[in-house]
Amino acid sequence: MHKYLIPILLLITLTGCTASEGASELVLTESAMENASSDPVDQSEYESDMGSAVIEASEPEDIIVYVCGAVNDPGVYTLSSNSRADDAVTTAGGFSEEADINYVNLAAPISDGSKLFIPTKEEVQSSGGSIKEPSIGEGGQDDLYPNSSSNDGLININTASKEELKTLPGVGDVTADKIIDYRQKNGEFKSIEDIKKVSGIKDKLFSKIKEKITTS
Repeated sequence: MHKYLIPILLLITLTGCTASEGASELVLTESAMENASSDPVDQSEYESDMGSAVIEASEPEDIIVYVCGAVNDPGVYTLSSNSRADDAVTTAGGFSEEADINYVNLAAPISDGSKLFIPTKEEVQSSGGSIKEPSIGEGGQDDLYPNSSSNDGLININTASKEELKTLPGVGDVTADKIIDYRQKNGEFKSIEDIKKVSGIKDKLFSKIKEKITTS
């Protein structure tokens, strides 16, 4: 009896060790498979995040802005899309000595194709503090200053700056100065025909500008 017991116990012991080792190997294999199966998902999310970062990094683009009026180097300039009015003035050589540096909101954002007009102190004073130029901000942003043109695009001869008046056909520096000088001395024009009271503006010139001006 004893001679058969020892081999049987040995066989059981060996069999048990083999099964235990097999189970251990099986557990390790399943754990490795679970980790491996999760890797592609994490990698995909990582690549997605990297793609978003690349798109966000490429968003800033250049914009083109016209800076004019009382700046040292008026002209058309290319700026980054997140630029402010102050950046545009700096790029245009800064304010000239005549500029009213407190009139324009220098913190206002600017958009592509916009115009930034810097008035002189004299122009602000002569207009009663209401220089009017198109806003250069994005839609829904506060204006840098009131709009000088009426809704139909006419130039208000009672409030227009020298630069605005010069956009009228046949009106140059001299005539624009005369218009501003006249309204400073005589008050607002009551009708567009009153502009003919300004020295140098006759019927011929009036016929060129009458469809482009207004008094309100």
